[in-house]
Amino acid sequence: MKTAVDSSVLFDIVKGAPGAAAAQAALAAALARGGLCVCAVVVAELGRYFADEQNLRDFLMACQIDHDPLTIEAALEAARIMRGYAKNKGPRERVAPDFLIGAHALRQADALLTTDAGFFRNYFEGLQVICPGA
Repeated sequence: MKTAVDSSVLFDIVKGAPGAAAAQAALAAALARGGLCVCAVVVAELGRYFADEQNLRDFLMACQIDHDPLTIEAALEAARIMRGYAKNKGPRERVAPDFLIGAHALRQADALLTTDAGFFRNYFEGLQVICPGA
């Protein structure tokens, strides 16, 4: 089973947040079920927490997380879901990266590991959402 990882889970680990232990345990459990992946959006969001690109690459490698390029189909799925979100007047707090991460998981993985389960469950029908500590 291939699990896409949301930046929110990796932020907890990198920043040493209170949820870091649960995030690490969830990563280990997901890895035991199959591979871990991130799309370029997650890499970009995570990059600001590292001194340089090599440190970020080393972190992803240590976590055994592969980069999985976003397909055009996933990008189009993100656009479709964003249109529905805007039509339903969803809160403006959501930005394109959230939709791209969700669509990547929906189209290119079997599950999404995230701390933001509510949003992804509400807008990405059929996506298996895994929340650390749950």
